[in-house]
Amino acid sequence: MLLLVGVIVLVAAALATGLAWPGWMRQEIAGIPSAAVDRSTPDGTARGVVAAFNRRDVQRFVDELVCRDGRTPTDDGDMTLAEETLYRDVEPFDPRSEAAVAAVDPVFALEEVRALRPSDPGYDEGLEGAQVAIVSISFASAPPELRERLPDRKGALTMVDEDGAWVVCVMGFAPVGELAGEVPPDPDPASPTGRAQAFIAAVNAGDQAEARIYMCSTADEVDDFVEQTIADGAQLRLNAPVTTFGDGDGSLQIWHTAGGQERRAPGFMKQEPDGWCVSVLGLQG
Repeated sequence: MLLLVGVIVLVAAALATGLAWPGWMRQEIAGIPSAAVDRSTPDGTARGVVAAFNRRDVQRFVDELVCRDGRTPTDDGDMTLAEETLYRDVEPFDPRSEAAVAAVDPVFALEEVRALRPSDPGYDEGLEGAQVAIVSISFASAPPELRERLPDRKGALTMVDEDGAWVVCVMGFAPVGELAGEVPPDPDPASPTGRAQAFIAAVNAGDQAEARIYMCSTADEVDDFVEQTIADGAQLRLNAPVTTFGDGDGSLQIWHTAGGQERRAPGFMKQEPDGWCVSVLGLQG
């Protein structure tokens, strides 16, 4: 399956600013043997990608684990699209990095491999059957003066079956908490996001009475939504922090998953005397 180059460029731009990198220099650590990668399954490819990254073997990654479109040269012809994204998001891999940054050894870990969801970065309806690997990066070895510059990251690597082999065709890494769908617990439980997270936690626990604490006083339809969600065994997930606007209003980006199907459940919050509350919530699609 071929993926339009424009999708890769779009995801790269959405996750961070672009980087033009001169030269076809690729990195690998000499003397470290690399095992053959089983690309017959998404899990095998994902493990191979993480192993290559932990060896800093960018050449192996590009040559064996990236789809044809990802190996397309950039406009200036100095590197592939996959390299452009990798050097932009993992700065110690960039051959232009100063010595102190290049000396940092990022540690990659595979968190999960699953079917691509509509809420994932870079989702496209043309990617039916694609799988995604969620990979974390720790920069714990960075000296204190570089930790702010090198925050731990998390990425989504979308894999497709191309000529019988699973390969990466869309990827991008962002600081932990900034990737779509990765909303860390708000330290202020009274904030709009904190209240929304408490509401979602109650619904996911099947506790309608607890969820009502975070519903507005006139939100009967939200109560009906919660009752049906619990009855269906569905789970809710906050996809982004609550965005506030106007005088005490906020918008919710929630995803509803039931029976393996993910659907949008957008909504609104408002501020009542006892705090922020969910006023509107409903399924789309």
